[in-house]
Amino acid sequence: MKTVLFIFIFLGMLSGVSESPHGVKLKQDCSECHTSRGWTVDIGHLTFDHQSTGFPLNGQHGKVTCSLCHESLVFDQIKTNCVDCHQDVHQQSVGFECAQCHNSSTWIIENTMDLHRQSRFPLMGMHALADCNSCHVSAPNLKFESLGIDCYDCHKETFLATTQPNHIEEGYSSNCTECHTPKSYEWTGSGFNHDIFPLLGGHREPSCADCHGDDQFASISAECVDCHLFDFEQATNPTHDPMSFSSQCNECHTIDPNWQPAKFTQHDGEAFPIYSGSHRSAWKSCTECHENPNDYTSFTCTSCHEHGKVAMDLKHREERDYEYQSSACFDCHPRGRAEDD
Repeated sequence: MKTVLFIFIFLGMLSGVSESPHGVKLKQDCSECHTSRGWTVDIGHLTFDHQSTGFPLNGQHGKVTCSLCHESLVFDQIKTNCVDCHQDVHQQSVGFECAQCHNSSTWIIENTMDLHRQSRFPLMGMHALADCNSCHVSAPNLKFESLGIDCYDCHKETFLATTQPNHIEEGYSSNCTECHTPKSYEWTGSGFNHDIFPLLGGHREPSCADCHGDDQFASISAECVDCHLFDFEQATNPTHDPMSFSSQCNECHTIDPNWQPAKFTQHDGEAFPIYSGSHRSAWKSCTECHENPNDYTSFTCTSCHEHGKVAMDLKHREERDYEYQSSACFDCHPRGRAEDD
C-alpha cells in the first residue's frame, strides 16, 4: 500500500515539474529562452523569434526587458494595442491608432505635412508655414482637439474687424476663399482674388484706392473710360475727344502699361488700309501721314512718296487732271493700290 502511494506522489511531482508557468498556449521549447545553467533568461543568447507571435520587436520594442511588457509569466495574456501599454497623452483627442502618426522607433513626428494631407485640412499656401500652436491651441498639452475647416472658423475675428471694406455692412460672404487666397501673406494685393476684374498688365498690383477711392468696393464700373476718362480727354497723339474716337478703350488698346501697343484696325475699313495691303508695316506713327495731330481728317501722301514725283509724273503723263497732290492720290487710289481707279 505504501508503495502505491509513493508512486502516485512521485507521478504528481513529475506532473507539476513539467507544467509550464507560461500557460498552455506557449509551445516553444524551453531551450529557446533558457539554458541548463538556470531559469534566468540571457537576452544575448535568446533564440526565440518574437515575430512568430505576430508582434515583431522593432525599434524601441527590441531594447526593453521582457518583464516590462510581460508582467505575468503567462505570455499569451498580454495585449498588443499601443494604448494597452502606453498612456494616451493626447487625452482621446486623436483616437487610439497611434501608428497613424508614430512608429516604434520614436515618438517624434517628422511627416506632419503628409499627415495633414490625409486629413480634412491639407496644409496649403500660408497654412503650411503656420505655427501648429496658432491653430491647435492645446498642442502644448499634447491635446489636438478637432477643429473646423472653414476659413471663418479660424478667421472670424479678422472678418468682423475689417473696415476696408467693412465686411459686415457690405454683406460679404464669410467664405473667405471667394475673395482671398491662402497663398499670400496678406489679405490684400496678391492675397485678394480679383477674378471679377483680373489685375493683369497695367492693372497689376495697383493701390486699391486708385480704383476704389474712399472704400467704394461694391459699385465700381468695369468700363475703361469710367476710370480713364482723364487719359482719354488729355490724349494728344492722337487727340481722342475732338476726333470722336470711341471711348471703348479696348477697341484700340491692350491693358499693357502706357497704353502700348495700340492698334486702330478700324482704319482699314473706315478710311484707308494701313494694317493690310502695300502700306502694311510702312509706317511707325500716325503723324507720318497725319502731320497735324489736331486734325486727323487731313493727311499727306506726298511726304512719303516725294522721291517718286518724277516717276509718278512720267507714269501719269496721259492721265487727265493728274496732280501730284495727296487728295488727288487718294481720289484715284482709295485702297492704296496702283490698280485702283
